[in-house]
Amino acid sequence: MDNNNHKSIIKPKERYIEISSGDMTRIAGISKETTNSQNIHLAIATIPPGKSSSAHFHVNCESAIYVLSGNGIFIAGEKLDKHNKINEGDFIYVPPNAPHKPVNTNNDKPLILIVSRNQPTEIVKEIPDEKELNKIKNPVDCSIINLITENKSNSSTKKTDGVTSINADTKNISMTKLIIEPSKTTSAHNHANYESAIFVVKGKGLFISNERLDSHQNIEKNDFIYISKNLSHKISNTDSINQLEIIIARNIRI
Repeated sequence: MDNNNHKSIIKPKERYIEISSGDMTRIAGISKETTNSQNIHLAIATIPPGKSSSAHFHVNCESAIYVLSGNGIFIAGEKLDKHNKINEGDFIYVPPNAPHKPVNTNNDKPLILIVSRNQPTEIVKEIPDEKELNKIKNPVDCSIINLITENKSNSSTKKTDGVTSINADTKNISMTKLIIEPSKTTSAHNHANYESAIFVVKGKGLFISNERLDSHQNIEKNDFIYISKNLSHKISNTDSINQLEIIIARNIRI
């Protein structure tokens, strides 16, 4: 536990299945139940080969998504009439009242998505037919941010802006990718105005936190990390050869 009595690291065995939508299953990592997070939520959604979620929209929250692996089609648009190709490394922004339906077009591999939202509980409305689609008040479109290379770097890290105000009309959510080079560490800092949720894509290291930075917790691939407001922290890549890659979701517009 950190000094704010929030659990910081969620290991794979501590996740739980929270929802199924069509053939998509979503497993929560960072949630109110696992970490007492207030306005950030981070989960893994898996769609089996050749399957899809149901068509739906979110009433009360924004979502930011990262395509962890696989490829498919992200159906969106006010009338679900836009078929956007998505591949590993792409980001997706889903505002409230945006109809959407991710589809796995690969017949061999699952489509795996890292999904964040800026509310502890989402209100989801299914869209079973065109009649229900026409009932959505002020429907909007989603934004697909196709594979982009890192755009901010220094000797220690490489950052890729995914779901940000640069690439989408976000209000209170963002998602970026950060690569920490071998044997490097981020600078110590805290966030006064927002929470963060992190998924470790690959690598291993230490999550160093608390006011005196005296809490050292091991992190590795498939771990989730929760960072509450005002928690001093830094992340260290303890591997001397391989990079540490993380996806960071925040309940703030950047």
